[in-house]
Amino acid sequence: MSLETFSDPAAAAAATGVPASQPPVLARVAEDESLSKTDLVEVIAHCASTIASAQFRLLTAISLIHEEHEEDYGAEIGELTDGRADSPEQLREFAARGRSGEDPRAQYGPNGLERTIADVGAVLLLPPGRARELIIDAHALRYRLPYTSSLLASGRIDLQRFHIAVARTSLCGSDTIAEVDARLTAALSARDHLSTTRFAALVDSVVAQVDADAVKRRRARIDADRNIQVRPDRWTPGQARLTGTVPAASGVLIDQRLTQLANSVHDADPRTHAQRRADALTAFANGDTTLACRCDTCTTPNTEPADSDSDPTPAPMPVGPRAMIHVVANQSTLDGQDDQPGYLDGVGVIDADTVRELAADAAFDYLDTGAGVGALDPRHPDHAAAARAALRYVPSKKLLSLVRSGELCCTFPGCTNPVWQADVDHSTPFDHHNPSSGGLTVRANLKPLCRFHHRTKTFSRWRDYQLDLQTAIFVSPTGHTFVGNAFGGLDLFPKLITDKPPDHPARRTIDTIHAQRRAKVTRAEEKWNEENPPPY
Repeated sequence: MSLETFSDPAAAAAATGVPASQPPVLARVAEDESLSKTDLVEVIAHCASTIASAQFRLLTAISLIHEEHEEDYGAEIGELTDGRADSPEQLREFAARGRSGEDPRAQYGPNGLERTIADVGAVLLLPPGRARELIIDAHALRYRLPYTSSLLASGRIDLQRFHIAVARTSLCGSDTIAEVDARLTAALSARDHLSTTRFAALVDSVVAQVDADAVKRRRARIDADRNIQVRPDRWTPGQARLTGTVPAASGVLIDQRLTQLANSVHDADPRTHAQRRADALTAFANGDTTLACRCDTCTTPNTEPADSDSDPTPAPMPVGPRAMIHVVANQSTLDGQDDQPGYLDGVGVIDADTVRELAADAAFDYLDTGAGVGALDPRHPDHAAAARAALRYVPSKKLLSLVRSGELCCTFPGCTNPVWQADVDHSTPFDHHNPSSGGLTVRANLKPLCRFHHRTKTFSRWRDYQLDLQTAIFVSPTGHTFVGNAFGGLDLFPKLITDKPPDHPARRTIDTIHAQRRAKVTRAEEKWNEENPPPY
């Protein structure tokens, strides 16, 4: 089947100078070769928006064809059977087949969904599993998340992010999905574009606010879906493929432990980091607690005579303490006062029960958002210590924790690298020769950047600025502006936002205005009641 169709190939060839056998877009590509970098960025943005709109239409068509297939299948079943059993035994047989998961109508051939899967798979060259996902997304586009899907139609989000929204709201009930859709659309419309990590966290936070039962159902499904599979690789003889599904916290612990073992060998070990992680997993399976080093020093036999007083068994390589994970949560959640979700670094939003389970065997680092940590307020009792710390290049541990807890990942646009593995960058560069001249080490001037984007910002013509509430603005060498953290940790944990003290002059002024307005309304109401005593 050929999908390249043109209404008038001859006219297109005359207009573009491209042979009629070639798509007209080739002429546009030829024009693009003469564009500047600034214009090419605009072309990329336009194409991304156009693709998103086309994906909206694609999903709409998939939903419509699914409905037609279901209608045709229902009509065919109606012609073949009236749905009645001929005897009680046959009725019991149908009931037993239904309880076992068997479709009593399977004898009549593929149903509407299966026919749609075949159509979508053939046209888009997709396996059945992926075709089924698109059909589910298509249904959500028209019936479950119509407002969110409008953002796909306008190019505000792409198909990947829409699929994230569909998957993470799949357990919301019919009584809550409409509100989830409305809130999600409002939140996305009010923000700049989000990386997939920030987008998923936003969706999860909306679900947690609207449908607490969906969070419980998700936890139950996570527990039920635990699974590890080891299968032969279909493409490479002699190689196995390991896949698995475990709870998020368990996955992070496993990942951290493998990384610790991989880093425990000498620097001269010839294996790559990825190879050492794979060998660490094999060591786990063998019951080993250390990873054998393969550097020349460790693998060369010792020909010197052994000391009779020495222990012939070599000491194992140190692997450090237990694996460490980072979770940010409200104190009220830990105390059981509410069920506000937490955030697990490198994974995303986690439910309150998981937060409390992890906290049962954890070390706590209480965050101080006051002026004594990362801010300068002359009235604060720790002002002198904070002022001295602001003139040092390396932030304190408490300030690093505060900065990272206010974010979800690297703040560069689109980046998803975990925040606790990122560098903490000075937005205004620190002046090592004269620290007091600017670029202070304070919370308002710090943000997390992964090593790649830290180097990109430092050694290229990218520029960045930090606004109130830690909003990070990036300006590319072509002059395009991006918001790096349109949704972050401060949105999940508003208590991390540094607030002005209650007696601040600005707050007193506004509070006075509000008090005067309330008093005016109260006097007017009392006057009306005096002039209009009951009965009215």
